[in-house]
Amino acid sequence: MTPKRALIVDDSKSARVVLSRLLEKHDLTVDMRDSAEAALQYLRDHRPDVIFMDHVMSGMDGLSAVQAIKNDPTTASIPIMMYTSQDGEVYAGEARASGAAGVLPKQMAASDIAEVLMQLQVLPDRRECAIPSAAPTFDRIQLPAVDPTRGALDGVVVQAQPATADVAVVPVTPPLSAAEVRAIVEPLFQEQGIELRRFVVASLDGVSARLVTELEERLRRAVGELSATIAKATEPQPQPEPPRPTGWIVLAVVSLLAAAALGALVWQAHSDLAAARAIPAPAVVANATPVAEVDPPAPAVTAAVPPARVAPFPSQRLTVAYGDVPLGPTRLTALGNWLGELEKQGFAGVVRVRLSAGQFCLTGNPGEGYVPAPGELPANRCDVVGNPADDAQRAVEREPVAFTALASSVRERSHGAIDLRLVWMNSTGTAGYPAANDSTAAQWNTVAQARNVVEFLADPRAVTP
Repeated sequence: MTPKRALIVDDSKSARVVLSRLLEKHDLTVDMRDSAEAALQYLRDHRPDVIFMDHVMSGMDGLSAVQAIKNDPTTASIPIMMYTSQDGEVYAGEARASGAAGVLPKQMAASDIAEVLMQLQVLPDRRECAIPSAAPTFDRIQLPAVDPTRGALDGVVVQAQPATADVAVVPVTPPLSAAEVRAIVEPLFQEQGIELRRFVVASLDGVSARLVTELEERLRRAVGELSATIAKATEPQPQPEPPRPTGWIVLAVVSLLAAAALGALVWQAHSDLAAARAIPAPAVVANATPVAEVDPPAPAVTAAVPPARVAPFPSQRLTVAYGDVPLGPTRLTALGNWLGELEKQGFAGVVRVRLSAGQFCLTGNPGEGYVPAPGELPANRCDVVGNPADDAQRAVEREPVAFTALASSVRERSHGAIDLRLVWMNSTGTAGYPAANDSTAAQWNTVAQARNVVEFLADPRAVTP
């Protein structure tokens, strides 16, 4: 029997690998393409038995590709199944209207593949398998007589042979051990977890983008209406009679609204400042190491003034998981505790909060987001090496409001002696990382995680005895 052939069209490398492994278990030969245009080029010379098509891809999307395949008489008979994260009855109706047989979700069970293949008549239905018309017969045997005084046959071995010689013997397959089952199931769980995380990240990105767009549109509309109201209220009246007080009433209402908005902003800033002041200072800073780098002492004006004594102060280094906000609540609390300890020691100088980003080995795409690659993947097969999450945070959160409030609170409490600053380090290079050709994603990301850190550094000017 000629093996069946399947074509997978998806711009996600991990999604193609997951589906191809499931199809190969059903003895299908699998071909893969990363775009709709490449799939159409492939169909000029090949005729697969089934096509699995992704929806969201760069260039031509999946539904447009399905319409192009169904409009071509030479490929119209090939069954197509949408393989995508899209769901719902509305999308399923659109897919069938375009010519697809149905929708196969990416978060699926292994049994779903067999059901889809039987539905598309790529695999035979097990219920239609032929049943043997007659069972094999066996020769009648004659047992020897049993001696009642002995109670058992002595060394007699009775064997029954089938009457026909073409009866197949079905081998008994030994059950799998727990370690073998774990070795088969664990990679599938890891791959499904990566796909689920990518889907969640892409969904959250889409929701946040829609919210930002909607808020911007509402704000733009409100500003336009307010400007039109002010312009209409302040334009001169052509009649010689005295102006009516309607415009002044509108101006008064607008002024009250602006004052209320300004008061709300001031109250929010005051709340952030109060929250930053409320951060307690511990007795001892955990994992503290001395920092010896200080500014050179200024030359003495006269011999009678002794030079200032400079004392070492602790520093702190905290790791940040990929995708986390560097100055989240946990690390801001640690920073507040560390600053409280510096105040107790009489510190005066500059405190630098230095943010460094590691260059991670990632899989994914810009539309659905990136996640750390599976540990066993070779480092030279990563979809991208970098830190897209850090790039996005730099563009949106250059200096969080909570950090600004904390810096203002510390400066006020110390009467200007402590100057808190935020420093973003340029960490685009890969010097010091393992060679990509000789390492795995796990080895590469171990180095990247060690460099994805937040550091608290104290640079004293002078410390009073």
